[in-house]
Amino acid sequence: MLDWSVQQRVVFWWVLFFIMHQVERWWLLPEVINAELPSNTLLFQTFETGCRADLITSTAAIVLVTLLAGLVSLVSRAITGRRGATTFSASVGGALTGCGVLVGLLFVIVLLLDITSYRDHQQRVTFAFFEYLRDLPARWTQTGIIQSRAEGQGAVGSEGGKWVKPVLGFLLCESVAILAWWRGYAKLVRPLLSRWSRGAVLAPSLILLLALSIGLTGFHRRGPGAGLGADISSTAYYTLAQNSVLYAGEGLLASLHAQRTVDQGMVFDEVPLPEAVHLTRELIAPKEVFPYEGYPLLHHPTGNAGLGLSRPADILIIVVNALDRRYLNKTVGGVPVTPFLDQLRNDSVYFEHFFANGAQTAQGLFSALCSYYPRQGTAAIQTHYMHDYACLPSLLRERAYRTEMATGHDLDVNRLQVFMSRNGLHEFFDRSTSDAALLNLMRTRIEALRAMGRRYCFVAMTTGSYRPSTVPASAAHPDITALQKDPDPYLAVLRSVDLELERVLTAMKRDGLLQDTVVLIFGDHGRQEKLGQSDFERQAGHFMTPLFLWLDDSLRTPVGYQPRTVTTVASQVDVLPTILGLNGGPPRLSASVGRDLSCLLASDCIEQNAAFLSSVDEDLIGLADEDGVLLYSLRTRTLRRGDLDLHEPAVVLDAANPAVAHRYRRLLALYVAANLTLNQNKIWSWKEFGSKL
Repeated sequence: MLDWSVQQRVVFWWVLFFIMHQVERWWLLPEVINAELPSNTLLFQTFETGCRADLITSTAAIVLVTLLAGLVSLVSRAITGRRGATTFSASVGGALTGCGVLVGLLFVIVLLLDITSYRDHQQRVTFAFFEYLRDLPARWTQTGIIQSRAEGQGAVGSEGGKWVKPVLGFLLCESVAILAWWRGYAKLVRPLLSRWSRGAVLAPSLILLLALSIGLTGFHRRGPGAGLGADISSTAYYTLAQNSVLYAGEGLLASLHAQRTVDQGMVFDEVPLPEAVHLTRELIAPKEVFPYEGYPLLHHPTGNAGLGLSRPADILIIVVNALDRRYLNKTVGGVPVTPFLDQLRNDSVYFEHFFANGAQTAQGLFSALCSYYPRQGTAAIQTHYMHDYACLPSLLRERAYRTEMATGHDLDVNRLQVFMSRNGLHEFFDRSTSDAALLNLMRTRIEALRAMGRRYCFVAMTTGSYRPSTVPASAAHPDITALQKDPDPYLAVLRSVDLELERVLTAMKRDGLLQDTVVLIFGDHGRQEKLGQSDFERQAGHFMTPLFLWLDDSLRTPVGYQPRTVTTVASQVDVLPTILGLNGGPPRLSASVGRDLSCLLASDCIEQNAAFLSSVDEDLIGLADEDGVLLYSLRTRTLRRGDLDLHEPAVVLDAANPAVAHRYRRLLALYVAANLTLNQNKIWSWKEFGSKL
């Protein structure tokens, strides 16, 4: 290697880094095939995606190695006083080899962590691993569910003996591949490169620079994002296609972002976990049995019987981005903002005190589809997407439903695609150009699903009202034109969404596509902007979304369904148990923190319910119940109360006041229990409890 040129060394290390990552993927392949047999197309797509991701990583690595080598050489020459181009080239070559060895060793460490994590938990090194490392200096001192997060979050297992053979086997494979490449490069590739460079029209350095530039893109316009956004429906093969360094890097960035959030240690100290679990159980299911201390909120549903439909129904869920109930039934300048939804309210069971549990899309979807409270910090969909949950697609899949989802977001936004695929979704559609296109796709898919003759659950997530500024050019309508004159752009955009919902749903009902169907419409959260007459309203407004629950005439009975307005407090976590209650009843074992509200479709059967609220942007948590909305700032330690509709001025409260002390304690208990059980992956286990549903 001593007589190799700088360019030849660059090519050697560049390809070597690529090979190292390829070896890991091939090493993991037998285990993945054992779990799920792939089609030829799926296997090709997995390795195509993996090769592009590995090319990006190896290219970035060799660029870094070359820059470091140049820097080391310059510093060395400055110290020793050596001069001359030949001496500098030799110095760079030597430094490049040294830096290449260093980066190669770092890659080996990452790959070893990755294979141990994958073999133990079927996931690569992610956010959870870095969160565990971050918490090592300050392990929980209280008696908890488990001793450390590593046991539940995918950190490397502590049973060292079982890893000796796999680690040695992997290192042997890497060593053989590295040796084979070194011998092959020295005997075959390098001589060819030498002959080619002598006859090259362009300078070899220029050609190498161009090749590196292309390599950084991975032959895809999205560059590193192409692998993370790969449209691979199988979770196992999606994970296999990922590059360990890029994947771990994103987990590290998420961990650093989470570290910037407010320190909530005081809350965990104030309410010990055993007390938090006890109070949470009393709130979410006071009459039910919680048989598993290791999974403290897992329970046997034995409460109020749901309404129950005479036969299983198709389920259509439309999540409207930033749908704020403060803007329903509202007229501006003589123009109604949501006339279709206002009319739908009269033919639905409308929950006027419905709340989003989180203030972000990922939090809202997690709560609605998995019936669990959002964690404080980066949403679980983005960080804990490989944990076990009992989400709606998985539970309906157990009941022979076909489950699909469509959204205007890129499929890997918030890690939604991999999260939903892992949690039972059959097919995911993304990147619709507009809400009109999304709803058209929804209709097309429902036509296809009905033709299949299977019960289905379809989730559509609109995006048109996300931080609105303009409406689509195709949405020409006199109401929109009039509302666009208002300084608030949200009004015209909301009218546009309302028109599209009216167009598609009215046509679907007319054409019989909603027969035997339950339709739920709600928001992922309220408006993102801080709007309101007071600071309290501006903060609580993020959670103010409605819920429309509509049944087709074919499912209605004279005593079983009454279009009405429900005043009982409800939230997104109640969506899943309510759907299950309507369609066959609750499972024998439930991980849900919500309640089955289906009996409310007929009468006022539930007087008291509560909604836990969490906003990482505002660093606050809240509790909505029959006594109003209670908000607590984790940063300022301020407690305030307002009414459920945010009409009255909020008042500041003393947490020690006996009149509010119990509600305040329950709020902190929900926060502690929800966060710890979620972070420690103690919500649900398909391996342990899947057969008990």
